[in-house]
Formats: sequence, structure tokens, C-alpha cells
Amino acid sequence: MAHRTEVMKISGHGDADSLSAWWWLWLPLAGVIGILAVEYLFPVHARGWIVSERGLVESLHVVIPLASTILALRLLLMPQHRRYRWLWIWLALATFGSFYIAGEEASWGQHYLRWATPESWQAVNDQGETNLHNTSSWFDQKPRILLELGIVIGGIVIPLAALKRPAIRRVRFGIILPPMLCLPSAVLAELTRLSERVLGVVQPGTQLFTRASEVQETYFYVFILLYLIVLGRRLRTAPG
Repeated sequence: MAHRTEVMKISGHGDADSLSAWWWLWLPLAGVIGILAVEYLFPVHARGWIVSERGLVESLHVVIPLASTILALRLLLMPQHRRYRWLWIWLALATFGSFYIAGEEASWGQHYLRWATPESWQAVNDQGETNLHNTSSWFDQKPRILLELGIVIGGIVIPLAALKRPAIRRVRFGIILPPMLCLPSAVLAELTRLSERVLGVVQPGTQLFTRASEVQETYFYVFILLYLIVLGRRLRTAPG
């Protein structure tokens, strides 16, 4: 019981959830508008500029998770968090997950250093790259489904429910619940992919984005980064 009281003591958020709207609203919206502008104004170059290995979106898929890795690792190494085992495990998962995403998106450096893939690995990798996510759905689709489900529940359902019932954020693990400012990124991630599914039904072959799944992933990673920024502020400002 004493342990439960101690954990609840760190669950107050205060001003820790406050960030400039430029970061969590206007910049994500500008990203979608910018990508759509390139898609329709420069259709011939859109794929190369946006979703190629060195395009904007693919580059963000490495840079953003790397930033998340650094943030999560710094929190993980803070000694005061080790007394809460569940919190330490949560931060360890965030660190490992962000590092895994960054490494896989860069094929662990192959996209930049251009080394040749060994023949033995080419035989098991769909894209002939030195990564794991092209070898099995257990390293790609299944983790992605779990991530998307977590973002839908944690980034959309819980924040909206907490508007009506603020007590949701005062539960034992309330300190790790995503803040309201993560909602736009979560919504944009889902709308991006939903647009492809709806248009595909209404008019087969029609799409807003060259690769909607890649744009969606970008907003998954923006969501994680914003979440870790706020979580770090919460943990640093929480009572001892």
C-alpha cells in the first residue's frame, strides 16, 4: 500500500504538459499540407523527394526516432526512476523501441554507407537489405499493429475520455498516459491511412499520397517524440 501511495504521488502533471502549439499542432499540420503540395505540384518528383531512401519522409523516419532514443535513454539513466520498477521497464521499452525503429529505418546504416547485402541475408530479406522488418511480419506488421493500437487508445481514446473524466489521469499509472497535445499527431496518422482506404473503395486506384503508410509512420514517430518530451518534463517536475 505504501508503494502505491508513493507511485500516485508522482502522478501530478501541472504545467509539464504545456508545449508551444507550433510543435504539436501547426508543424504537424504544415507537414501534411507540404507533402500534399509536393504530391500535386511536382508529381513526377514526389516519390524521389518524399519516400525514396534519402527522401524527406524516410530521413525523418531515422532522425525522429534517434531523437526519441536519446530522450528515452536520458530518462532511463536517471537514478530516481529506478525505484519504480514498472516505470523503469516502460522507459527501457521506449528506449529499445525507438532505437530499433531508427536502426531498421536506416537498415542499420546501409542506406547511407551503401554496403552490399550478403547473399545469405538477401535470401531471407524481401528487399535485399540488412534489416529485420523485411524478413518476417513478427518484426514489421505485428509490432506496427501494436504501435498503432497503442496510439489510437493512448493518443485518441484516453485524451478524449479524460476531457469528460479528468480522474482518468490521476490513476496509479497516470503519469505515463499520453497528453492531450499528442492528439493531433495521432489523428493525422489515422486520417492519412484512412484517406487511402476510403478513396480506394470510392474510386479504386485513387490516392492522396504516393505511399500513405510511410506518411502515417512519420506521424507515429512524431507522436512518440512529443510523448517522450512531455513525459520527461513530468518526471523532472514531479515531487520527490
